[in-house]
Amino acid sequence: KKKRRKKRYLLRFIILLITCIALYFVLHIEYFLIDGITVAGNKAISDKEIIELSKIKVGDNIFDAHPLRAQRKIKENLYIEDVDVNRLLPNRIEIVVKERMGEAQFAKGKKMVITDKEGLVLEITEQEQQATYVENVKVKKARLDKPIEVEETAVYDKAMILITAAGEGDLFFKKLNIEGNEVNAYVYDKLVCKGKYEEVLNVIKSGALKAVIFDLYQKDIESGIINIGSNNYCSFTPQK
Repeated sequence: KKKRRKKRYLLRFIILLITCIALYFVLHIEYFLIDGITVAGNKAISDKEIIELSKIKVGDNIFDAHPLRAQRKIKENLYIEDVDVNRLLPNRIEIVVKERMGEAQFAKGKKMVITDKEGLVLEITEQEQQATYVENVKVKKARLDKPIEVEETAVYDKAMILITAAGEGDLFFKKLNIEGNEVNAYVYDKLVCKGKYEEVLNVIKSGALKAVIFDLYQKDIESGIINIGSNNYCSFTPQK
């Protein structure tokens, strides 16, 4: 009986081994070689860069492409907030990303610290980026993938609220200068919005400022002062 039992165990093991080997070879036939990788949800980061980060290549076997590993690799780029990598059998890979935008930048020595709207440091670079430059804020500490630490927290808080409101209102400020309750918000180098913090915030949220800026854009005017007052008051003064 013991001999028969051993023979049965050995036979089962051999059958299992043969099955595994056969399954491996079936799954690695040409039918399962990746012939296309699609990327969706990205605007600022190119398809090519995201695919290169994933380490998945056309011609690889689709079962050798590990979604979780690819997701970790892609998220090494801090401008990627979230990502899903999916196998689309038999031979395609889908990558869906959610980007994190650089919203503000601060000077630290000769470098610029780029953060998202939550203050997370995305990049430290020698080149200015397409993000609102916030003056009058001294950076104490900036580490990648960590919240920025600043000295002028009141100025910083106001600036980030204005930047967030501007983004939600489809507006962009090239530069913000805040001193106490006074705000200078630069649309262009020579077109600046001036007013009290609360009043500037109100005209952004109401859409009144956007209407004025759009009117100036249509008239090809890029210099002057937009004076902001209470009750959504906006008055444009051309630059002499």
